[in-house]
Amino acid sequence: MDAQNSRFNRNLLIILIMLYILALAAFSYANWSDDPGVNQLGRLLLNLPLLSIPLVLVGGSIYVLALGWRAHVAGNALDPRLAKIIHWAPRIAALLIIFFLSLFSLDVFEMEGTPLELLGGFLIHNIPSLVLLLLLIFAWKRPVVGFAAFLAAAALFAIFFVRSLESLPSLLLFVLPILLIGVLFYADWQWCVPPPANGADASA
Repeated sequence: MDAQNSRFNRNLLIILIMLYILALAAFSYANWSDDPGVNQLGRLLLNLPLLSIPLVLVGGSIYVLALGWRAHVAGNALDPRLAKIIHWAPRIAALLIIFFLSLFSLDVFEMEGTPLELLGGFLIHNIPSLVLLLLLIFAWKRPVVGFAAFLAAAALFAIFFVRSLESLPSLLLFVLPILLIGVLFYADWQWCVPPPANGADASA
């Protein structure tokens, strides 16, 4: 059984790494075809680590959820190490996606305007990040809140940012990571529940 689990984990990891490489190549090619040139090549190299943030979040979330789901369906108690990973995964992933979203607001400082106008634009562009940060604060010790809040946030992002086929990259870079964070909070809520203590069973 352990050998079968190890083989499944290895194969899943290989598939997710391949999908990550393909997605990164697709985004790079799309950006390059829009404006080929030496300067664009430099920008692509700088953007690769940034694009990796949501793509790694998606792949990592799927991997963790798959391992937890297999153990949960089999009726086995989660390994303490896996339970700890599931507990921290949505919180760390939420901080990373908030950081990723906030990076887009830096473009404001390339525009012309007074410092006050630039600051106002920066704050306005950071409203989604601030809302997600507020949700994370409420959900930090309440995974059920995180589950509901991040599912709702993913739905709102899909409504506002995915309106045509041209918006599909937004689905992968923004909506899917936030959706998976909500699912990770669900896993923390439902799968990481500690078993009742023996003393409680005996006194019942």
